[in-house]
Amino acid sequence: MIRIFFAYHLTHYFGPFSLSSYHTNSSHARESDLVYVVSGDEAVDGGKDYALEGLFKIHRRSDGPFQLANLKGKPADFQYKLTMQPVRVPDAPIPLSRADWYDRQEVHRYFSSGQNFNPLPTSPDYKERFDTLLSGFGQADASELVDDLAAIERNESDVTQREALVQARIGQGRFKADVTRLWGLGETCTLTGIALPELLIASHIKPWRDSSNVERLDPTNGLLIAVHVDKLFDRHLLSFELQGDDFRAVVAPRARPVAAKLGVTPGMPLASSALSPGSMSRIGQYMVGHLARLRQKKVDAAPSR
Repeated sequence: MIRIFFAYHLTHYFGPFSLSSYHTNSSHARESDLVYVVSGDEAVDGGKDYALEGLFKIHRRSDGPFQLANLKGKPADFQYKLTMQPVRVPDAPIPLSRADWYDRQEVHRYFSSGQNFNPLPTSPDYKERFDTLLSGFGQADASELVDDLAAIERNESDVTQREALVQARIGQGRFKADVTRLWGLGETCTLTGIALPELLIASHIKPWRDSSNVERLDPTNGLLIAVHVDKLFDRHLLSFELQGDDFRAVVAPRARPVAAKLGVTPGMPLASSALSPGSMSRIGQYMVGHLARLRQKKVDAAPSR
């Protein structure tokens, strides 16, 4: 069963949120839980400014105790250290003050004790609010993601296979490592050349829900791309066509102005020089279906006459 919590991070005291060193005394948190992280920082008026760091999955919980300084600067023991993996993460924390529903006192009341890993408030519905803020980041709508992860937990009895599928669903784990190895570029976006691992995701060419478990773990069904490229690709606003020895970008007309601002233009090649002919062929077979969906969306969006 997939469980969803929120956690609170004190930025002005502990520094920027880190995926590899979140400490807590809460025994609620366990591996595979999903966590929305809210951070608080000192505001110029002496209060707190709050931001949404993103949606994460707990990859590992290490038992302590771990000794850190508490808010009074004195040594304190924390029982657990969490390592998290990004699921839907913006390029920078999203200030909650930009939302029309924002109320500083309400946010403080609900979230400032989040190290206890409490469920998200439902009245008002903060999951819906956070998902709206995160729209445009990550591989899929959070509701679809949670449904798919729950289906894996329900249908896959083998623990090793289940974990591999969970990681593949969020573009991480063995699937990401296999895709990275296949393309031979290291942790670098195959389209833009961005080499910041935190911004890279292994995106499926054939959509997850249309794929078999074998296809879901097949590295030739994957591209290592930056999150903003992934969003265009996942929505079939960007695809690639094999032209000679290169996969060249095809951008949906309505997405071209925005894509250009993100550095993505029609005809851009994927960095495929390290691929074997066999891998090129298998990737091309997956890409034919992806490109067909982009072109069908273009037809569907055309005005009737």
